[in-house]
Amino acid sequence: MGVKATTNIYGIFGHPVKHSLSPDMHNSAFSKLGLNSVYVAFDIEPENIGKATDALRVMGIKGINITIPHKQTIIPFLDEVSPDATLTGAVNTVKNEDGKLSGFNTDVGGFLRAIREDLDFSPEDNTLFLIGAGGAARAVLSAFCMNGGAIVYIADILKDKAIELADQFKENFENIRIETIEMEDKKIVSEKFSEADILVNASPAGMDGVGSHDIPLASLKKSAVVYDLVYKPQNTKLLTDARDLGHKASGGLTMLLYQGAESFEIWTGETAPVAVMKKALGY
Repeated sequence: MGVKATTNIYGIFGHPVKHSLSPDMHNSAFSKLGLNSVYVAFDIEPENIGKATDALRVMGIKGINITIPHKQTIIPFLDEVSPDATLTGAVNTVKNEDGKLSGFNTDVGGFLRAIREDLDFSPEDNTLFLIGAGGAARAVLSAFCMNGGAIVYIADILKDKAIELADQFKENFENIRIETIEMEDKKIVSEKFSEADILVNASPAGMDGVGSHDIPLASLKKSAVVYDLVYKPQNTKLLTDARDLGHKASGGLTMLLYQGAESFEIWTGETAPVAVMKKALGY
């Protein structure tokens, strides 16, 4: 279906955003269902997130996904934030209803479904080692804590950011042990790796053009699984190294798929054609 004067516009705000596969995924879904809609990518500099959010109202853009680095900074510019996004402290989906902007977080459900289906893993009574403390990390932590996780270790190159994240979640989940770990302290990292049931990279490390973390992966216990939220490249160094060591490991395409399907349904009220969206992602 070609773009018309009546075409509904959806998209994604990020910086950088040229690597995004979301346009392929959502446009294939619109086409499959015969919806007069199009999805495009908007590269928004961090200092312009407020202006860009206001533009949604002015231009009548129906919905937007939010990615790095805007998942937290967009919140003050929204009219309403869902309970899951409030708990997470991050928004990845915005719906525009006649100028009223509502924020949601579909990363939580997307991550949970991905680890269950890809890795046959459930958070219940398990230990998480989480790398990263940004918006994506908040979604991972929410999914883990809301579904019976027992212990969490958080490491980020920005120590204060990790401490802030840990403190916020300690207030809401007093029964879960949440600690911060310094990335530079390889001895402590190795020790906590040996306790982890799942290692999750929720940082940009390993993304195309971004270096990987130097981590003691060999310290992971043999039964531990690994999930890397990075999806481009599909096989990051972390995933390759983990599989070489015998760990079950999966990358971020499935989380992208499932969070995208939930966003699609929030925007359109239609059941997302998951198989079509998965094919568009190339796996």
